[in-house]
Amino acid sequence: MADRKTVTRQTFIGEKGIALIERRCLEMGHLFHPRRVDHGIDGHIDLVEPGSGAVLNLTLLVQSKAQDRRFSGETDDGFRYVCDQRDLDHWLSGNSPVILVFSHPESDEAWWTEVKAAFPDAVSRAERVVHIDKHTQRFDREAAQALLHLAVPRTSGLYLRPAPITEVLTTNLLPVTEMPPTVHLAPAAFTDYRAAGAALDAQGRRASGWILRDGLVLSFHSLRDSPLRVLCAGDPERHETVEWADSDDLDTQHRFADLLSRTVQDSYPDLRWHKERKHVHFRATSRLGPRKAGKGPGSRGRTVFGPHASKSDPQRVGFYHHAALRTRFRRLGGVWYCQLEPDYCFTTDGHTEHPYADRLLAGIKRLDRHPAVRFWTRVWANYLNHADLFTEPRPVQFGELATMTVDRGIDDRWWGPAPSGAAPEDDQDPSAGGQESLDTVLAVADTDTQDLLSLLQDGDSDGDAGAPRRRGAGSKARSAGRRTSRRGGTNSARRGQ
Repeated sequence: MADRKTVTRQTFIGEKGIALIERRCLEMGHLFHPRRVDHGIDGHIDLVEPGSGAVLNLTLLVQSKAQDRRFSGETDDGFRYVCDQRDLDHWLSGNSPVILVFSHPESDEAWWTEVKAAFPDAVSRAERVVHIDKHTQRFDREAAQALLHLAVPRTSGLYLRPAPITEVLTTNLLPVTEMPPTVHLAPAAFTDYRAAGAALDAQGRRASGWILRDGLVLSFHSLRDSPLRVLCAGDPERHETVEWADSDDLDTQHRFADLLSRTVQDSYPDLRWHKERKHVHFRATSRLGPRKAGKGPGSRGRTVFGPHASKSDPQRVGFYHHAALRTRFRRLGGVWYCQLEPDYCFTTDGHTEHPYADRLLAGIKRLDRHPAVRFWTRVWANYLNHADLFTEPRPVQFGELATMTVDRGIDDRWWGPAPSGAAPEDDQDPSAGGQESLDTVLAVADTDTQDLLSLLQDGDSDGDAGAPRRRGAGSKARSAGRRTSRRGGTNSARRGQ
């Protein structure tokens, strides 16, 4: 048989590489046009605005590098590629951005880089080596926005809205799923909590879940045949809870929120109310050893109480930390929620507030970031929801943290750097002495940044159950994210105590 013209294997691989690029561009929402004549450029991409489909008259030039074998030094994490000097000179001499797309068509994998970014200086251009990270430089639909940013001239003033994405937002609102069916109230025999508490103590019996408000004593518990009867100056009344929960009268709503708050506080014996700080915090353990709580969905739990060594004397306890929580009950859309606001408490012996508690709080406020607030919120949500065979059913019960789905979002990877003229984050706190550095603030309290960072890091280790906590030097790395305020303008539920 006479010799016939044949197509080489490399030709098939090259065509498959071009086809892969075209398919990936379509998945991104852009258009790829291969060139019939190849002189170091295999085609160009016409960029399309996400959502509107508008053709932007912005292009990227593309050179394909397809292989059926592994690239030089290729591992599961990356590889390198040595460019031809003539090709490199050609790519760098034009006025349009050029991207290189490396692919294994048989395994449907592709990665990319932009030439000018890969060769920013004379040294890199002399070496002619491209380094590819296979995890961060994949050429797939996730690269669509990066290609847009690459093609838009910095001086054009053109704003390209990001591709719409759907996000699920988790709030700090814990819905109330169950509450007692009736509210009991009566004229109060006392006007302040100290006297009322003394009257209950005189009976030798403690009673929880009650409030004094506007000359009334209110409780979810019966006032007629319980220790609370001593607080009444008249006959008790009973009302359906739904009348209070659904009332549009603001005063009634405030009373009901106050009653919910006190009832929940008294339902968790491990928590202690701090009158001055207006929060609850975990009580000290009997032997002042660390305690962990809050394990559940979204959290491996945290150390909610524990000792910390003195900076000047590591053998001595400098302070004890207590996980704390401010709450506010509010009705939204006909549903009652407990709004969670994580906080911190510091003591010298597990009971007495540390003399430099304000300094420690100021220090942790400078370190606190969104991830810490998020995880602490989950810790508290899990703790408030925790129940087992040994736990009596609580009068007020909660569901999972409320979430909402939004049809607009921003891919966090495409946030640009802050403008050069932007004001730096204000990490100063008036209570900490204005312009004092963090180390100066904490030095007065005989502690350092490492100790406070241990309260913010997820999944911390308990270590020696009886030893003061001290973190390694690696713990000094601070989060680079911007602070999410723990205050947020929210107020804790009002109490009369």
